[in-house]
Amino acid sequence: MSLDVEQLYRRYGDMVLGRCRSLLGNDAEAQEAMQEVFLRIHRYQDSFRGDARPTTYLFKVTTTTCLNRLRTRRRKPEDLLEEPPPIPCEDMMLTSSATRDLLNRVLELADEGTQQAILYHYVDGMTHKEVGEVLGISAAAVRKRISTFRSRIKSNPPPWLQEVDW
Repeated sequence: MSLDVEQLYRRYGDMVLGRCRSLLGNDAEAQEAMQEVFLRIHRYQDSFRGDARPTTYLFKVTTTTCLNRLRTRRRKPEDLLEEPPPIPCEDMMLTSSATRDLLNRVLELADEGTQQAILYHYVDGMTHKEVGEVLGISAAAVRKRISTFRSRIKSNPPPWLQEVDW
């Protein structure tokens, strides 16, 4: 099934941009990520399953794109010497740059599937079942991924996490 990427952009562009802003905390980078999302959708539109909702597909591509950018950001910190201050995001819980930075450091300890499950569940407020539908796994698998990660962090936290003032 082929997608009308221009129509998706017009209809859901603001939603994708908001998601990028909330995950990246930087307006310029969010704008670039949004364009990258729609370029990927155009390039790989044949991989869209007709039974999935476009918003579900967009959320998945957007989250993956932003996680990739965050990983690149951590690997190449010298590229961000003049990073503009984070923009306020009222639609998500990640409004504080300190909270966002801490979340990024914690997520770095997880594999990509677990990162996505955590973001969808804790940041977006999705149920385990909804997360499972987006990721193509069962609700029990989502619950297990999150639980295993939480247990691992709790039993063996990295030194920098032990210093966090809760």
